[in-house]
Amino acid sequence: MLSSLFVAAIAMASPDTVPFAEPVLLGETLSPPVMAALSQSWMDAGGGDRVSLLGAEDATRAVLMPASGMFSSNPSPRSAPTEVHVSFATYAAMPLPSSGIAGAPDHTVSEVAELGFSAADLEKAVKAIDAEVHRGAMPGAALAVGRRDHPVLEKGIGTVDLSLNSATVDPDYTIYDLASLTKVVATTTAVMLLWEDGRIDLDAPVRRYVPEFSGGNHDLVTIRHLLTHTSGLPAGGDWERLSHEEIWSRVHSARLQWQPGTRMEYSDIGFMLLWEAAENAYGAPIPELLENRVFGPLEMKYTNFLPGPTCVRCAPTDERPGYRGVVHDPIARGLGGVAGHAGLFSTAHDLSRFAAMLANGGELDGVRVLNPATIKLFTQRQPGAGVRALGWETPDERGVGSGGLSISPGSFGHTGFTGTSLWVDPERGTWAVLLTNRTLHPQGANRIQELRREVNTLVAHSVDSAR
Repeated sequence: MLSSLFVAAIAMASPDTVPFAEPVLLGETLSPPVMAALSQSWMDAGGGDRVSLLGAEDATRAVLMPASGMFSSNPSPRSAPTEVHVSFATYAAMPLPSSGIAGAPDHTVSEVAELGFSAADLEKAVKAIDAEVHRGAMPGAALAVGRRDHPVLEKGIGTVDLSLNSATVDPDYTIYDLASLTKVVATTTAVMLLWEDGRIDLDAPVRRYVPEFSGGNHDLVTIRHLLTHTSGLPAGGDWERLSHEEIWSRVHSARLQWQPGTRMEYSDIGFMLLWEAAENAYGAPIPELLENRVFGPLEMKYTNFLPGPTCVRCAPTDERPGYRGVVHDPIARGLGGVAGHAGLFSTAHDLSRFAAMLANGGELDGVRVLNPATIKLFTQRQPGAGVRALGWETPDERGVGSGGLSISPGSFGHTGFTGTSLWVDPERGTWAVLLTNRTLHPQGANRIQELRREVNTLVAHSVDSAR
């Protein structure tokens, strides 16, 4: 199992001695993020040269040796292999590589106490994510938390991917596939702007904007139905191998599963149709509208569609080739990467700007993006739509949604299949953004929904306990 992965002993270990006990399945649990953490810990402890994992003699032992001299005719005195036995408690306590950046050079974050947060609860949120990365649920994650127009925490945890030389996650520069967060950050926001401009009527039939979607009960479907997932359209389709034209033909001819307005069923097809309606109402590509009136003014520098396979800062979402900088969703891929239900990419810092704008009544740094009344209208739960608002989701009273039990009833948010979420709590003025690429070769059971709930609960508690 020859590898060039850098690993090392934890802090306090001497360069020549690695005093661990209680063996654990290192051969199965030492992931690249942990390798990087071990390496940093060795160096922090004064171990000098990084060490490389040469192999594992069995499932409970790993062999370490300093990197210097490995391929040299004059090996260093410390080049003899060292067997490492480490307890799970020690392994789990090892800090994962983190950007450690509380704001990049071009922006700052506020003091925790200054904004009324408990640092202890925010640290628990970071540790909860850290534990999931250790468990192998995801290579890494980015978390951003703030109150109204001020960020208080922007943290990168773990690594971008599972490669031997993966970069650590940076909240400013690691770009994630947002998956269904596209529905609210892009599509719903575009409809909000067009509604303010008087270009789209929420209760108008969809056929007014998309004539191809007409006839029979299609004529009964309104823009509001699409926003609330009550149109009767199916969730999706097995259209991965269809052409662009064939996909749109299937959308326009999709058979309704029930009468519009009688049942809520989450539908990607509905948001594909909503995107088309908004684009026709605007008269130009929706990405142009968003760049001119949202992403550009908010200085969301790395938020866009189609970053492309050469995007080295993009976190891949699948171990197969072609999933770095290219949307994970199969239907969006078939549409060329730009769609109303998926396709947008962004960073935690960029989305913190977006969330702060919403929490601050539609304005950030003197830039007005949306009117407060528009935000209130679109984030209120709609009759007959379950927990759905207009595009947005609201908290489930049972706590089974991603918002958790402690978030305020008037909160709103959304999630994405790749492991993303964004929630805003207007009562507390708080917001939280969590971005992951949990679809990249997960090693354990999917606990992303539980993690989202835990993070949002801890953010709420952080404010409450600081009062």
